[in-house]
This record gives sequence, C-alpha cells and structure tokens, in this order.
Amino acid sequence: MRRTLVALTLLVAAGALAAGCGGGSGGYGGGSPTTTAAPTTSGAGTPASGTAVAIDNFAFSPAALKVKMGQQVTWTNKQGVAHTVTADGGAFDHPMPSGATFSFTFAKAGTFAYHCTIHPFMKGTVVVA
Repeated sequence: MRRTLVALTLLVAAGALAAGCGGGSGGYGGGSPTTTAAPTTSGAGTPASGTAVAIDNFAFSPAALKVKMGQQVTWTNKQGVAHTVTADGGAFDHPMPSGATFSFTFAKAGTFAYHCTIHPFMKGTVVVA
C-alpha cells in the first residue's frame, strides 16, 4: 500500500512539472502548458464583471475582467508557486509569492493587458469603462 501511494505521488508530481512549467529552465518560464484555461466570461464573449482575480492552475481567473473607472482590482495567488502580475504597458509589475495579494486601482478607461513574467503563457485583460 505504501509503495503504491509513493508511486502515485511521484507520478502526480512529475505530471504537474511537465504540464505546468515547460521544463528545461528550473521550472521558470519558457514553456507552454499542455492545456490552457479559457477566459471566464459573462455571456457571449464579454469580460466577467467583478474586482477579484484568482491565480490558480497556472491561469488568471477570470482571464478577462470588466470594471468601472476608479475601481480597484485585487489579484490573489492561490497556488503554491510564485507568479507575477505585470502590465504589458508597464503600469504595474508585482511579484506574487504563494498566498500573496496585490491591488491596483484603474483610474482611466481602456483595455489593460497583463501577464506573468515567470510563466509568459499566463495572460489576462482588464477592460475599464
């Protein structure tokens, strides 16, 4: 029984490393996941409403978020792996160790793309109206 449990644990860990990090660079960046999460939307392709983004399973959820001008968005890393929340335009760049939160207030309208610099396949968008 113990051997079976150890073997299953090793298989799960090996699968998570292969799927999540792309291998080759100490578990950081470079690769793409074998599957990608679809953006969470509220209806026919429109961004979800709300002010919270979870980082889990190597994805931002929701990946597309719509907020009003002046609202604050809070990201929470629910994963046991470090990430970043980095605006493509340079407005913010925040390290996100496991359990960390980061908030940013969007003071002007527009579409703001962001990503994780450690895992570049992780992308998200905030639409501010």
